[in-house]
Amino acid sequence: MADVSRRSLLTGWRNSAPEFRPPWSGGEDHFVEHCTRCQQCVTACQTRVLTIGAGGFPKMDFDQAECTFCYACAAHCPEKLFLPQSATPWDVQLSISEHCLAHRQVECRCCQDACEMQAIRFRPTLNGIARPEPDVSSCTTCGACIPACPVSAITLRSRHE
Repeated sequence: MADVSRRSLLTGWRNSAPEFRPPWSGGEDHFVEHCTRCQQCVTACQTRVLTIGAGGFPKMDFDQAECTFCYACAAHCPEKLFLPQSATPWDVQLSISEHCLAHRQVECRCCQDACEMQAIRFRPTLNGIARPEPDVSSCTTCGACIPACPVSAITLRSRHE
């Protein structure tokens, strides 16, 4: 689907990543089919990480905040849209691209500093610049590290990509 916002007209056409939906919302098709866009989940979001996206559908905006997995979004939804809180919130993992400053021989540990769970560790290398390595066993995928990265090298991606 093409982004036809004013911003895309100024920055050029490009394939944008799909919008990231709230935790426990199931797959994209399920969410879009059953969400009535009432915005009650957005209003209930304690950290304001949940915002209104394209077409009025709720989306996660990790530039605003991180997700605390409080379940308020699901609890306030009048539809039977969300999975139980005992289920896995979403099937994603942290991904750090080659744009990371450490991969370009620049010392940076902003992501590590932003991660309360200390799920991003830095492994020393022979050239002296340590490289980040996400610890998937301790990463909650809350998104706190995403806005901390000065070069936008961190994303959350489906485990099936």
